Amino acid sequence: MENYVFERMKKKGARLVTISFDGRLIYHFFLNGRFIRKEVEPPAPTLTGLYPSAEFYERELAEKYGLRFEGHKTRRLFT
Repeated sequence: MENYVFERMKKKGARLVTISFDGRLIYHFFLNGRFIRKEVEPPAPTLTGLYPSAEFYERELAEKYGLRFEGHKTRRLFT
């Protein structure tokens, strides 16, 4: 279900700005001159297929907080 929302945002031209975590995953997008915040409970689907830049954020959050992203292929750690 969540992936459908992200796919629609991508089709509308939304750009992924960052992903953060405060108990929930928070995706920050930029669309039509506005910032949009989408909160998701982990585990969440990976966005690397839609937004290649999401790979960095997902890997960073996986290493820092031990989060899992469904469908994320790279499990290498930064360290």
